[in-house]
Amino acid sequence: MVGSEAIRPYDRTHLSKGYLTGKTELERLPLRAPEHYRDLAIELELGRRVVGVDVAARRALLDGGQELEWGALLLATGGEPRQLPLPGLEGALYLREIADSDQLRAELRGGGRISIVGAGFIGCEVAAAARELGVEVDLYERFEQPLERVLGRELGAFYADLHRSHGVHLHLGVEQLPKLDRPQLAAVGMQPRDGLAVEAGLLVDAGVLVDATGQTSTPGVYAAGDVARYFSPTFGSHVRVEHFQTAQHHGFAVGRSMAGQRGPFTDVPWFWSDQYGHNLQYAGAGLAWDRIVERGRIGDPPFTVFYLLADRLLAAAAVDDPRTLSRARRLIELGISPPAGVLADPVSDLKALGRLGT
Repeated sequence: MVGSEAIRPYDRTHLSKGYLTGKTELERLPLRAPEHYRDLAIELELGRRVVGVDVAARRALLDGGQELEWGALLLATGGEPRQLPLPGLEGALYLREIADSDQLRAELRGGGRISIVGAGFIGCEVAAAARELGVEVDLYERFEQPLERVLGRELGAFYADLHRSHGVHLHLGVEQLPKLDRPQLAAVGMQPRDGLAVEAGLLVDAGVLVDATGQTSTPGVYAAGDVARYFSPTFGSHVRVEHFQTAQHHGFAVGRSMAGQRGPFTDVPWFWSDQYGHNLQYAGAGLAWDRIVERGRIGDPPFTVFYLLADRLLAAAAVDDPRTLSRARRLIELGISPPAGVLADPVSDLKALGRLGT
């Protein structure tokens, strides 16, 4: 296992949450203890990079000239922050690795004020962490509401009010940034690190294209996690999801396929975000919808929003309502789309509907 960072594989979700505020210690970030790798005969090559892959010869070239031979290859290179080539953002911070979070934490510990460009999940979580530390925050977003691209305007408006109520200075619908002379964080999404796949001649289209088992266009070569655009039997299309739980479970599934236990990855993607004491959970792949249905009232937690396309249930987002979210995720997994009235009725038993589908 080759990784460019010097630390063992770790949980990145803390970098914009507990680790950033100092509540989560560095020792808690690694996913596995050192003996776990030793017991499974996994050799870790940390602080190293693969600079080339020869799929015909089945060799990987590391920085420094070392070559590794392989019988099966997994690309789990993840993604990297999308850069903003805008005047005034030349020295902006980007958040992806521990070193980035350390640098950002040092800025926040200094107090004062920070500008954040991008009100997606990373931008909103950092804004919440900064306010918790007493830092003034200016948050800039080109959409009309925070988190609008994934959650829609209605739920995005709830988060706009939430951030404003905690003192964040929101600048929405921004088409041109003003001159920013204070510390800045650019959080405008990520792009897959698919350069090795392109150079190796694999099929790439907004991520490394893989089938439902994780295999690329070249037999014996697989991809998993943020870099992979995998075929989902659940949604009937290729999807690429940039969240920890999907990367983790997709990796498990692809690992089994590489070991000969081939089977499709059918999980419904799930992620969570904590901001100002409110827990958001989302199930779905961020696909387009044409209608939402509310259970409860947006703005008065707990509540859940269901996303439908042509009356098909595609996704759900819940604020402080994990039970409804869990049951909605099960319905999506089973391909069950209850009528809108059933989804909206807080008395209707979504769990029973899920049992009927098994």
